[in-house]
This record gives sequence, structure tokens and C-alpha cells, in this order.
Amino acid sequence: MILEPVVYLLRTCNHRCIFCSRAKDDDISTEDDIKKVLKDFKHCITIEGGEPLLYKNIIQIVKRVKKEGVREVIIATNGFSLDKKERVKELVDAGVNLFNFNFPSHIKKLYEVLTQSKDYEKTILAIKNCIEIGGYKRVRITYVINTLNYKYISKFSDFIKSEFGNVFYVELNMIKVLGKVRKRHYLVPKLTDIYPYLINGFERFRKNNIHFISDGIPLCYMTGFEDRNIDAQVRVWNMNVWIAPNEKSHFKPCNDCVLRQICSGPRKDYVKIYGFSELKTIKDKNVLSDIIKRIKI
Repeated sequence: MILEPVVYLLRTCNHRCIFCSRAKDDDISTEDDIKKVLKDFKHCITIEGGEPLLYKNIIQIVKRVKKEGVREVIIATNGFSLDKKERVKELVDAGVNLFNFNFPSHIKKLYEVLTQSKDYEKTILAIKNCIEIGGYKRVRITYVINTLNYKYISKFSDFIKSEFGNVFYVELNMIKVLGKVRKRHYLVPKLTDIYPYLINGFERFRKNNIHFISDGIPLCYMTGFEDRNIDAQVRVWNMNVWIAPNEKSHFKPCNDCVLRQICSGPRKDYVKIYGFSELKTIKDKNVLSDIIKRIKI
């Protein structure tokens, strides 16, 4: 299932993120691809790159998508040019509903290492501009969990609260072993290592009243926060759907787990590195019913 159909405009990017899941030779969307997406999906689409705001005709693309009747247009960006308020206003006026910021660390030096850029201050200003001009519900922040940043999730939440007040939501995603990460397995943390930091981070987001979701982390490693798993949310409302089944799967410990029906399991690329021995088998049916209840509420 494609929750947010994607239009890829270009491969070029002004950042060189060491955890980037896009490969240099990944396809960009052809005119036929764009026409098909616009025909088949009217709820929302995401415009990506590289960095889509480097695309010279981005305003025309956004206007075209809105003209075709797409309700929500999402721009996946590192914040390029959004440190200028007039640029933000131009994009909002054209029809952008949500800016999805790649912001992998609130720590300046770590941000620079992860993104291979010096745009830390510009990115923070870009987020603030989007909130000021479009409102906090216009901003989503994606935090890709890796070995260099997983210990700072709680402090990241505090930073979001103190620096921005609030955002629409934060998405905490397990790193994908795609693109540049295929040759950088050192960036992929073990589930057992991130677990205490992840749960503490989730708790801090809840205390800070900042909405968050997660992707790529099996439910047995989201104790008490299983309802914040995007796959589980979708499955509860539509049991006929699995998200990205080519990327995630069930393994031996999942066979007798009661969460199997709403948990997509770990990422396949993760299991290729670490195996599946870390996975837990949950047998208490009350756990499943509680998760479903929380999701529906």
C-alpha cells in the first residue's frame, strides 16, 4: 500500500546525508509517472528529490497538483531556501499543505556530521518560518534513528518543544539499509540497544504533548506505545492492508506472537545484518486488545 504516493523530481541535493536511502541512480518520475499518480491518488502526494526545492519549476508543479484535485501536497525537504519567509509564503500560496523536514539531530555538530552540511541554523529558521507563516500543523519532522543519534531522542523532544513550541507531528523512523547505508552498516543500531532510549524518548514526547509516530520498529520494541506505530494504525482500520511488504516481514519468533496480525515485523534489511533472535514473542491476548483499543480511541 502507498500511503503517500511520491513524485521524484530530481536526484540533486544540497546535503550529503550519510544515512540517505536514495541511490544516485534511483529513478526520477517521468511525465507518465506524474500523470498516473495525479490520476490515481487524490488524497495526498509527496514531492521529493534529492531536494525538491532545488527544482526550478517547483511552484508550477505544486500548482498543477492542486489543480488536478489533490487534497494535500507534502514537500519532503531539508529546508533549502525556507529560511527566507517570502519563499515559504510563495509555496504555501501555491498549495503546499505540509513541509516534511529531515532533521536528524538537534545537536549542531551531530547534525553537520549526519547531513554533511553547515545548514543547522538555516534549517531551524526554516522550520520556524513555516510555523509562523503556515501554522504548526504545516510542519512534520522526520528523525531517522541511527547509531549516532538514538541516545538523544528524549533531548530531541525537549528541543522541539522549547525551540518550536509544537509541530504537527514527529516521525521517528528506523534507518533503512538502502542507498548510502548499504555500505555503512555501522549506522544501523541493534533493537536491544535502542530500546530503553526509544521508550524514554516516546515518554518524553508524550509529556511534551508532541504527537509522534514511528515506522520500521516492530511492536515488541514499542512497549506501551504500540499505538504510535504507523503499520499497526493502518492494520487496525484495514486488516486487508500491509504497508511496504517488500521491506518488512515476519520471522520465526513472530509465528506464535499475538501481535502478528497488526505488526509488520522488522525490516528485512535489518534482519540480514543482525538476524531475528532479538524479536520477542508476545502471547498475552490482552496486550493485542489493549493496543487496538488505544488506536481506535
